[in-house]
Amino acid sequence: MPQYDADEIRGMIAAGEVRGFTLDTNIVDGLNTNGNLDNRILLSIGNLRTKNVASLIADVVAGEVKSHMTTAHDAAYDQLMSALRAHTKIWKADAGAIETLKAALTPRDRVADHANKLFNTFTATIGMEVVSSEGAVETAELLSRYFGALPPFAGARKKYEFPDAIALAALRRWSEDNGPVLVVSKDGGWLTFCEESDYLYCADDIGKALALFHEDEGVVAQCIASITADPNGFVASAIVDAIQRDLDNLDFDVDASAFMEWDAEIEEAVVEEMKYAGNDAEQRIVSSDADSVTFLVPVTAKIRVHASFNFSVHDSIDKDYVSLGGTVEDVTLQHRYQITLTVTGKGGQDIEIDDAVINPATRLREVDFGHIEPFSEPEPEWE
Repeated sequence: MPQYDADEIRGMIAAGEVRGFTLDTNIVDGLNTNGNLDNRILLSIGNLRTKNVASLIADVVAGEVKSHMTTAHDAAYDQLMSALRAHTKIWKADAGAIETLKAALTPRDRVADHANKLFNTFTATIGMEVVSSEGAVETAELLSRYFGALPPFAGARKKYEFPDAIALAALRRWSEDNGPVLVVSKDGGWLTFCEESDYLYCADDIGKALALFHEDEGVVAQCIASITADPNGFVASAIVDAIQRDLDNLDFDVDASAFMEWDAEIEEAVVEEMKYAGNDAEQRIVSSDADSVTFLVPVTAKIRVHASFNFSVHDSIDKDYVSLGGTVEDVTLQHRYQITLTVTGKGGQDIEIDDAVINPATRLREVDFGHIEPFSEPEPEWE
C-alpha cells in the first residue's frame, strides 16, 4: 500500500523503478487556462521520455479534458458572437463587415473537432499514451466500491465519481503490468485509492512531482556553475584537491633533450589554476540514488612542475659515467583531466562533495621540459 514519500520516490526514480507518470483532470484543467494545451509545464512532461518513463492519461480523463476544452471553446465562440451583436447595434454601418467576418470564422459545429485535434496534437508532441479502461474493472467491483463508500467514492457527491473509479482502475491495471506510476491529483479520492493500490503513488503538486525526475541534472548544473562562478568555492576546491593528491602520489616520466646524458627527479608539481572544460551536450551522470549523484566533470588544469636534472659524460677509459653537476628547471603546462564527483544533497538539502577522484586514464604521466642547457647561467645585467 504505497504512500507518497518524496525521498522514496526519489530513490525509485534513481533506480529506474518508476515506469509511468499520469495526471488527473483537475491538474490538466488547472494548467490549461487557454484551452489549447500549450502550457509550458504540460509540454515539459515530454522530457520524461529521456528517463524511460511513460507519459500516461486514462481514456476517461482524456474524454473529460476534451469535453472541458470543447465547453471553453464554445463559450469563447458565444462571447465573440455576443460582442459582435452588441457592436452591430451601435455601429449599424458595420453590419456587412461583421457578417463577412462571421462567414470567415470556423463554424461553431466544428468546435468539438477542434478540441479533439488540439488534444491529439498535444499527446503526439509529448509522446503521451492514452490508457484504455476497457475491461479494467468489473461492474461488481464498481458497485461494491460505490455502496461501500470505498475510494474514490465518498461524500454526498459520490455518484459523480464513477469516471474517476474507471480511470483509476485503468491506471491500476497498467501499473500492475508495467510497474509503479506516479500520479498527480488534488482529489482526495484519488489519493486514497492510490494508497490502497500496489503500484500507484499520488502527489498533489505537478511541479514538485516533475522536479523529482530532474534533480540529478539540477545538482550537476549547480556544481558546474559553481566551478565557473567561484574558483575558490567548495566544488572547485574539491577538484583541485583531487588533482593535487594525484600529482603528489604519481611518478612522472620526464622528457627532455640535452647535449649530454642526464637523469631527472621531480621535486614538486603544483596545480596553479583549474577551469571547467566541458559543454552542455556532454552526458555527465554516471549513477544516482535517493540522496546522491555521481557524474563526470572535464577540467583543464594549469600545472607547474619543478624538477632537478643531473648531467654526466661517459668516460671511455673507466667505462663509466662521470657526473658534471646539475640544474633545476621549471615548466608550466596545461593538462585535461576527467574528474568523477559524487555529490550528496538532493531534495533541497545543502549540496556537499562526498568524493572527488581522477579518472586514471586521464592522469598526467609525462612532462616535457624541452631542451635543457646544463651549464646555462643568467644573462649579465649591464649598467
